[in-house]
Amino acid sequence: MTTELSRADNGSAPRDPPSLVAVDLATGAIDPAHRPPEPDDASERFVSGTHVRGQDTVRYKLYIPAGDARIARPLLLMLHGGELGLDDFAVSSQMNLAARRLGWMVLYPEGLTRQGEPAGWSWYMYRHQQRGRGEPAQLASLIRGVMAQHQVDRQRVHVAGLSAGGAMAAVLGQTYPDLFASVGVHSGLPYGAVDDASGVPSLKRYGRPDPDTLIERPLRHRARPTIVFHGTRDMTVHPSNGVRLYEDAVAGLPGEHRFENGREGGRAYTRRTHVGPDGHTNAELWLIEGAGHAWSGGDTQGSQADWQGPAASDQMLCFFMNHPATH
Repeated sequence: MTTELSRADNGSAPRDPPSLVAVDLATGAIDPAHRPPEPDDASERFVSGTHVRGQDTVRYKLYIPAGDARIARPLLLMLHGGELGLDDFAVSSQMNLAARRLGWMVLYPEGLTRQGEPAGWSWYMYRHQQRGRGEPAQLASLIRGVMAQHQVDRQRVHVAGLSAGGAMAAVLGQTYPDLFASVGVHSGLPYGAVDDASGVPSLKRYGRPDPDTLIERPLRHRARPTIVFHGTRDMTVHPSNGVRLYEDAVAGLPGEHRFENGREGGRAYTRRTHVGPDGHTNAELWLIEGAGHAWSGGDTQGSQADWQGPAASDQMLCFFMNHPATH
């Protein structure tokens, strides 16, 4: 058993500090007596906090919609990309606004800071592509810490991200399929194509790793249901990475691909959907015509938002709602 601590501060009037919560990492079980009490009818909040696991500390913000806090709610882990901090990501994606309408909680962790580099995710490193190690273990621990402090619907825990955050979301879908019901990736990269930084430039630019660094690690598990967004003019991450994410999500699954062309918010798009024999959707791929490396349908006050495209946040939440955990 490892003891992990989470602490939150909502920036409101002084109050007694929240309790520290013990979590059994092997089972995810908690002692209900250690759960801090929440008000029956809480107002909307966007709280800051820190989560400690061993020698690592992760800063985060948690969006909590108004309502009865005794009722278990869905939880979405949102992973920012590159130099985009969590506050900027929340503004760019407008995910809190979408979550408010449905009563979802949204968790935004800050990527780890390395010397001389902006905060980010090491999705391309082998040790950060494995269960129980590196950043996947830290993020899984954070999720369990939040579950210990709040009423969370364990069948409806999902993960999404942009760019490097999207790549890490794909990693989490492979390494913790028992924790996340489904995955959303915007302008991201596929799991396991490289295992160090040397292969990243080619993967981003051409959608494939350099032959000298080719890994092509097989998927550890059947991919979780996945929704992918990618702009056709993304000059940072080649759109073929989005196609590969979709293909990985449906590999080996029976069913058919369906295509739809449409226009929303000023941009045309092609949506590819994989539908199983039972009529259940396994994955969606949205290719947005003319869009670059930015969150589709986002707010222009954010640094990485494309207000002209389809509302990725709304579409992701719709997809997630239809894909609760089945394990």
